[in-house]
Amino acid sequence: MILQVVLNSLVLGLTYVLMASGLTLVFGIMRIVNFAHGQMYMLGAYILFYAFDLFHLNYFLSILLAAALIGFLGVVIEKVLIRPFIKGPVLPILSMFLGAMILLEGAACLIFGEQEKAANTPFGGSLIHVGPVSLPLERVVIIIAGMLIMLGLYYFIFRTKQGKAIRAMAQDRHAATLQGISVNRMSSLVMGIGCALAAAAGSIIAPVFAISPFIGHTPLFKALIVITLGGMGSIWGALFGGLILGFIEGFGYTYLGVVTEMIGWFLVMVILLIRPQGLFGVAYEIR
Repeated sequence: MILQVVLNSLVLGLTYVLMASGLTLVFGIMRIVNFAHGQMYMLGAYILFYAFDLFHLNYFLSILLAAALIGFLGVVIEKVLIRPFIKGPVLPILSMFLGAMILLEGAACLIFGEQEKAANTPFGGSLIHVGPVSLPLERVVIIIAGMLIMLGLYYFIFRTKQGKAIRAMAQDRHAATLQGISVNRMSSLVMGIGCALAAAAGSIIAPVFAISPFIGHTPLFKALIVITLGGMGSIWGALFGGLILGFIEGFGYTYLGVVTEMIGWFLVMVILLIRPQGLFGVAYEIR
C-alpha cells in the first residue's frame, strides 16, 4: 500500500513540477503570470488523445508532438498578444492572458465537444512485480517520462548558452540586456518552453484522468501553490515545491480524505507568513 501511494504521489508531484517549471520560467523572465497555462495543459492532453488513440502515432512521439505544437502556440501568443504591452502596465498583459484562457477553453468546447474523453497508453493493464507488490506499468512510465523531461529542462537551463542567458535575465534583466541578450528573443523562447512543459504535463497525465475542455483550472491552481511554496522564478523551487505538494496530496487523500485539499493552501499561508518570497525565491519589487 505504501509503495502504491508513493507511486501515485510521484505521478502527481512530477505533473505539478512540469506545470510549475513552465509557469515560473515565464515569471522569471517576463515578471507576469500566464493565466492561460492550464489551457496549454488541456490542449496537450487532447493532442495526445487524437495523435495516439485516433491516428495511432507512437505514444512517445505523441507526447513530443503535443509539446512542440503547444510550444509554438506559446511563441505566437507572446509575439502577438503580449509583446505589444510588455513595456507598459501589467494589467493589459494579464487581461490578454485571461482572454486567451477563455478563448482557448471556448474553442476546445466547439472543436472537441464538452463530453469527457479517455486517453489510452500502450501499457494499460500491464503490471510490474516488485516482490509481493504489483505496480501499474502505465504509472511507472509516466514517472520515467516526467523525469526525462525535467532532466532535459535542467540540462538546457544549466548547461547551454541559451539557458545561461535565461538565468542571467532572471537575476538582473538590465545587466543581461547590456551584455547583448535580446529581451524579445528570450521572452519568446521562455514562453514557448513554458507552454511546451504544460502540454507535456497534460499529455503524460492524460491516460490517468478524463480529458475535457475544463481540466486546466485545477493544474493551474496547483502550479500557483507550488511556485508560491518554492519561490516565484525559482526552478529549484518548482522542483521541490511540486514534489512536496504531490506527496502531501498522495498520502493525504489516501489517509485523510478530502480534508487534504485544505493542507496545500494552509501550507502556502504559513510559508508566506514566515518567508514571503518562498523557500528558494528572492523578493521582487512590483512596479
